[in-house]
Amino acid sequence: MHPRFATVELAFVGPAAPIPADVEPLSVRFVHADGATVDVPGFWDGDDRYLVRFAPETEGAWTWTSRSDAPELDARTGGFDVGPAAPGEHGPVRVAGRFHFAHADGTPFRPVGATAYNWLHQEEPLFSQTVEAVAGAGMNKLRFMVFPQAGGYVERFPDLLPFERAADGGWDVTRPVPAFFQRLDGAVRTLGAAGIQADVLIYNAYDYGRFGLDGLTEEQDAVYLRYLVARLSAFPNVWWSLCNEFDQLDRPDERWDAAGLRLADIDPHDHLRSIHNLARLFDHNRPWVTHASLQLGQATEDTGRASLFRDAYRKPIVLDEIKYEGDVPDRWGHLTAQELVHQFWITTVSGCYASHGESFVIPSGSLHIVEGGPFVGESPARLGFLRGLLDEVDGAGVDPIDNWWDDAFVAGVDGSVYFQYLGREAPGEWAFRLPIGWRGVQLEAGDRFEVDVIDTWHMTVTPVGRLFEIDETAKNDAWARAADPVALPAGEALALRIRRIV
Repeated sequence: MHPRFATVELAFVGPAAPIPADVEPLSVRFVHADGATVDVPGFWDGDDRYLVRFAPETEGAWTWTSRSDAPELDARTGGFDVGPAAPGEHGPVRVAGRFHFAHADGTPFRPVGATAYNWLHQEEPLFSQTVEAVAGAGMNKLRFMVFPQAGGYVERFPDLLPFERAADGGWDVTRPVPAFFQRLDGAVRTLGAAGIQADVLIYNAYDYGRFGLDGLTEEQDAVYLRYLVARLSAFPNVWWSLCNEFDQLDRPDERWDAAGLRLADIDPHDHLRSIHNLARLFDHNRPWVTHASLQLGQATEDTGRASLFRDAYRKPIVLDEIKYEGDVPDRWGHLTAQELVHQFWITTVSGCYASHGESFVIPSGSLHIVEGGPFVGESPARLGFLRGLLDEVDGAGVDPIDNWWDDAFVAGVDGSVYFQYLGREAPGEWAFRLPIGWRGVQLEAGDRFEVDVIDTWHMTVTPVGRLFEIDETAKNDAWARAADPVALPAGEALALRIRRIV
């Protein structure tokens, strides 16, 4: 009995050289007992070995039939039975509740990401230390590139590259290097075992002439994309990002759009898809884009900014680059830990998500956001603490309750739980007041709430210890006038969690 969501891997013996890209190399049609079908691309894995990977999402009996222009790979058949998922396995992450994420089985997923662009190409112990650091901090997503990074702060270039060289000295994308992609397979599996989503950056804007992998033609890009999807799609913890800082490459938007449409078409497991910008935002309204992956540091410096992207795109918003905690002089690289944690909380009460990165110079002369390794800064534990609070929320995620509220943003599950962020320097007291969203739950006199004071820096949750009962409402506000204000440690970085008692 094969567990639901786990990768089924079928192995075939075929031609010893890769099948040319202009013919059907290998695919398999999987058919469920109820008649549902899934077509899955296969790939060459070296010598005469061909693989097809599939992650079934439906329990029951499945049969399969192979198709290929190579006779020895064509018309092979088989079957297997699928049972319940293994403990802790919830399937791929997809969009839920319009602005949020959940696994295929409905379990909510609240991304708190990390970044190590060149992590795939590092040796031990740095490679494993990165995973340990991310998991140990309570983060659950890692952004990294498939192709190696060149340019500033890169101290090590890899021995393995993805393709064989062509006769003209360029890359022959029809002859992938199996060892390179097997390493990638292992990296994704390692992240999955640690409970971390692999946010895979497909194309490379950081080549700078070192490898020439940024100069592939559109046709070469398509061959590589099919091969990558065939290898990784069946791993439940995969997210796709076409490129980090796509606008560094001199390519028309139409080419990126075509690649995104192609990706959506060939991925049988329908993973999340996006693209990330440097200075010019992509049109995230495009139908293949599942969520907006943004670089815009100022969007998280004050409330009311990040939530505007929700209104513009009507999709989940992930601020994957909001500057970094670090010590380099570049404007993107010297946030304090307090500032980064502050910006994560602003992002949260804006109904959005963010990714972490460190730009401290490490012993090799590189940066953590390039190589990975153990964390140096003070923000990771505090971001893991934030994720823990979000994971306690019963619902798809927290949404802004009233973007027009005049003194502070409040986000939550309307009528159930609310988070009010009081900033890096909280006042000395707080009087109970909640917004009433113009289309949300109408709070009424007699509704009762409990309040916790959250110290976002010292990572404590302190119950106030008394109940608050609404005794006055207006069009956009609800008060507990009879309740004494809550005394606060003035000047600390605080938030409030306000939960309705049913």
